[in-house]
Amino acid sequence: MDNNAGQTALWPLQSDGQYRDWMGDLDLAIGAIDRGESWSAAARGDYDERWTASLQAMADIWTGRPGTLYIRFAHEFNGTWYPWSVTAADRDDFISAWKRFRALQIQYFPAARLVFTPNSETPGDRGFDWRTFFPGSQYVDVISIPYFNAWPYASTVDEFWDRAVSVDAYGAPRGIQAHIQFARSVGLPFAVSEWGPNARFGDAPVFMEQMNQFFRENAGAGPGQLLYEILFNVPIDGNAFGLMPSTNAPLAAERYRELW
Repeated sequence: MDNNAGQTALWPLQSDGQYRDWMGDLDLAIGAIDRGESWSAAARGDYDERWTASLQAMADIWTGRPGTLYIRFAHEFNGTWYPWSVTAADRDDFISAWKRFRALQIQYFPAARLVFTPNSETPGDRGFDWRTFFPGSQYVDVISIPYFNAWPYASTVDEFWDRAVSVDAYGAPRGIQAHIQFARSVGLPFAVSEWGPNARFGDAPVFMEQMNQFFRENAGAGPGQLLYEILFNVPIDGNAFGLMPSTNAPLAAERYRELW
């Protein structure tokens, strides 16, 4: 639900939507602000009415469903590709706006869980440490990242783990192991809200094997443990990410079927 209309319409959850009968846990990305809007305005409360409507709609639709709804707000804020992408100058406003959304979530949908999701790495020209945008553990329930086999691509176990433990020029996590350690350091569970191969770079079953191992070894609900993971099985960008029913990474797809 990556735009303002989607925040309140919540199409996948409606009576004609894909997840109308879903009773399990669900991760719902709702964006934050749209083009022409700003984090400074969000910090002032200019979008509280829309965010309240979104949370009230979620709470109403979710009533009676036993699963937990995880709200992925302002996901990948440290990238450059969404209207809610931040600059270094946005830090204080972002944190203030996040706290406003958290207060609304606690008021209108306390059963939900709020997910803080930086992109797994910050583009080098951004000029900031994404950790300085973290609002504090009391304002977040789960820390998650997207994680795909690219930038850099891994075709061996050593390449996978070289990336897994890597950090950026500011010391902020880039790799999945570094990210889960950050989650542990702030006392929150970890999730991988989107992950998978990237067939534009190659077809590496070893990536699937190592992700499976990482997930199993770190599974749990405590601080620095893996609470959930979601395969990004979406046929976009020339089907770079899809594994089923069709795929451009047949070896990775087969390994996924074997392991999961």
